[in-house]
Amino acid sequence: MSLVLNVFTVLILIVFSVKTFALESSDIVDTQILKIYNKNVLVLNRGLEDAILKKDHIKITSDDGFIARGICIKTSMLTSHWKIYRVVRPELVSKDTLYKMRSINQSEIPKSLGKFSKVDFSKYFSDFGDKDVNKQLKLQQERIAKYDLPESTKSTDVFKESQVSKFDKFVETNFNDETLKNDLSSFYLDLFASPISWQTRYNQKENHFGAKLYNKGEKYQFEINLVEAQRKILDPVTKEGFNSKSTHQDIHFQFNRLSENFSVISFVSYDKEKIGNNYYPYDYYQVGVLGFKYHIWEDDPKSNFFEISYTPAFDTIKLTDPTSANFDLIEREGIRHIIRARYYSDFSKTLHNKTEIVYAPFVQLSSQNFDYQDTRTTFETTFSYDLGKSFFWDYKLGYERDDLRAEVYNIGADNTTQTFRFRYEFDI
Repeated sequence: MSLVLNVFTVLILIVFSVKTFALESSDIVDTQILKIYNKNVLVLNRGLEDAILKKDHIKITSDDGFIARGICIKTSMLTSHWKIYRVVRPELVSKDTLYKMRSINQSEIPKSLGKFSKVDFSKYFSDFGDKDVNKQLKLQQERIAKYDLPESTKSTDVFKESQVSKFDKFVETNFNDETLKNDLSSFYLDLFASPISWQTRYNQKENHFGAKLYNKGEKYQFEINLVEAQRKILDPVTKEGFNSKSTHQDIHFQFNRLSENFSVISFVSYDKEKIGNNYYPYDYYQVGVLGFKYHIWEDDPKSNFFEISYTPAFDTIKLTDPTSANFDLIEREGIRHIIRARYYSDFSKTLHNKTEIVYAPFVQLSSQNFDYQDTRTTFETTFSYDLGKSFFWDYKLGYERDDLRAEVYNIGADNTTQTFRFRYEFDI
């Protein structure tokens, strides 16, 4: 206990000895945009008198949620210049809106943007400074008094102030070639391996490995997962052991923020598992052509959010007939209504959590009625600890209820899995 207290004391001293007068992580201040430059550089009405320093790292939010993140590249007494990145809601950016500025100095600045904290920008963006603040604010007040009539401004890479129809604005926001190019210009790859995993069903022990390829686009997002698992299964009656091998593949696509709170999603997944001489499943396809996601809460689109989605999916499965001596296959087709809730949270700079709950009842195409005897329910929560240099240690707790497996093979429907794995993430 004394060791913990000593470590805690040292951490407190470090926190209060570094950047004593800088924007603290708990500070939340109101701010407005005074000027917009090309390359997503903004001038905000906060400066040295508000404890804003160069290299400060912030996120900008409004009543509608998370907007963007920024790095301070230049500061004066009344104003500060920010390099804006990870813009999520460009349609909500306006010079006449009051935003919240929250310090995230505890968060690491992306490596690709590190140069902006090193370059001296004192000689740049010099056409707007403290002397222009009062004049700019006066002009803003006049615009507000005139019902916010649009003024002629120079268009920028991301932000545009122009009088356009709602349809034109919708098309411009959601169908932009430049955004598509930027979103698909960088990819990330996760490689993971699990030394061991425990399951309650049949006292299974397994090891698995896989990879995930994805992007972090503002509007267009995709994710590809490949997982291979090998198990040693022990029959609880005969105590005889036999091997099992399974494969999982899926592709997800998200058209992000089609409207203020809704996104459009689609996916394709494939599963195959062989247990001894039996297949469950031999082939299992799920195809969700069009689904909808509702963003309930979002502080950061990658690590702090709560959302719920619904996707009707074509569900086709082939599996071994347990009554057949020749291991013949039976097939079933239908629609599975997939309702998914996801909650992501950063507990600290190094500890993260991802929790997902899925409820998926099945409807046979021939009956057109919900078959509540075949409902898949899953719960997964993963705690990730950052070991440094894009290396993570994960603990995953999962629960699955598979009514079809229980009915066909007369075994328990419930299964709980605990997995420890190492994961490495890098951009390509």
